[in-house]
Amino acid sequence: MSADRKFLPRASAARQVEIPQVEARELAAPSRHWPMAVWRTLGAGDRAVIGAGGVLGTILLALTIVTVRAGETPAHPKLQEFARNARLFSRVVPHVAELGVLPYAIFACACVLALWLIYLWLIWLVRGKQIDHRLVLAGAVAFGVVALTVPPVFSTDIFSYSIFGRLASVYDLNPYLTTAALGAPGDPVVPYLYWQWRHIPSPYGPLWTLVSEVVTLGRHATPLDLAIRFKVLALGAVLLDGWLIYVLVRRRWPEHAGWAYLAFAWNPMVLVEGVVTGHNDALILALVLVSAYLLLQARPYLAFAGLVVSGLVKYSTLPLLAVVGPRFLMRASPSQRAGIVARLGAIAALLAVGAFAPYWGGLAVLMSTLDEPGRGVNNPVIVVGRWLIATLTEGHVRLGVPATVALSLAAFGAWQAWMLWRARWRKTWAIFDELALWATSLAVFLLLWPRIHTWYFVVPLGLALAAGPVYRRVYWGILLVSLLSYASYGL
Repeated sequence: MSADRKFLPRASAARQVEIPQVEARELAAPSRHWPMAVWRTLGAGDRAVIGAGGVLGTILLALTIVTVRAGETPAHPKLQEFARNARLFSRVVPHVAELGVLPYAIFACACVLALWLIYLWLIWLVRGKQIDHRLVLAGAVAFGVVALTVPPVFSTDIFSYSIFGRLASVYDLNPYLTTAALGAPGDPVVPYLYWQWRHIPSPYGPLWTLVSEVVTLGRHATPLDLAIRFKVLALGAVLLDGWLIYVLVRRRWPEHAGWAYLAFAWNPMVLVEGVVTGHNDALILALVLVSAYLLLQARPYLAFAGLVVSGLVKYSTLPLLAVVGPRFLMRASPSQRAGIVARLGAIAALLAVGAFAPYWGGLAVLMSTLDEPGRGVNNPVIVVGRWLIATLTEGHVRLGVPATVALSLAAFGAWQAWMLWRARWRKTWAIFDELALWATSLAVFLLLWPRIHTWYFVVPLGLALAAGPVYRRVYWGILLVSLLSYASYGL
């Protein structure tokens, strides 16, 4: 019988192996059942990931292909936002269904709830299992691309970024000293702004204003163009965040790295508040994680600089400086502390001066941010606390916003001092302990701060996952708090 001959490499002494023609044809022709064969080789965890990924992707796609029926003008401001933003993005992907504004809002919220239910079921099911990071990455990219086309109906912040950037890039105005209503009332982005934000200057850090100025270049850019630009930036930050979390956890617990990657990159809060609505918290988390990596590489001053930069994007991470600075001093000898304080102060001052220089116009530039809590108290914890104080004192004590802010800062300062004192007596301290302390500090700060939003928890959630399986309880706690924070939407 004739035979095909296959020559093995020289490393095998060039031995000739005869393969019958029938077997050769079987090897050459792919089996029709190869997908099932591959499926059987996957572990139970990977199968669950693939199945849940299909459902998550379908839900996101549903948010893309359903839009609001034209011609409806609801009276409620929030429903008006839903209608405007959904119609704006209906040009991106052909839609297969049109709903009234209220049914559409209910449908969108139901989709987010479904995303959460699938996600919670998945991460609980595969906890402790080894997950292939390639599946997580593929899902993160696929979900992110679909999320780019989902209208940002849950928040108008992406248009706030756009108008503050355009005030500087298009109108050559200082976004810290003017407002959209005064500086650019006819700009096409203005109708998409939340009505209060048309009358306030930028509350964001100067580095974010600089980023926004670059992203919004081009006088003739449309609101849709600008929204997609910020979404692409947010998607890049989310993908970087997930990879950094995976890399940090893999250094010590490689078998748990895939789960941590999955728990972040497929989290509905990350997908919706990060990519769909394009919030800048994903970029802030990337800067904080890079700072942690620099700390791991024994570059403490660069790590401190990275945290300062994150705080100059949005001030929500400034509490981390109150963690890192004292930690540096506690690890140093008394003779070194004065020099450390001088170097840290110089780093913070130089970065702050450099960031504010293009927009400086006096203390009013800082006041635009300091006034931000004055726009109301929506933290459910603080709302209940103020109500209890008023009830117990029979209305004699009613905390205003300034008093609430002062009490919140005092409570956080006391808690922070206690945590640092406890950490001082730890015999061993690794980067994962530091990450857990950062995550806990930010979560407690948000719990005590008068005004919060759900997307603020993206940063502490990512830090808790990067801290590894030893601190998984911190992750579950922050996840629970982030779910409860959805109540702030109605306050």
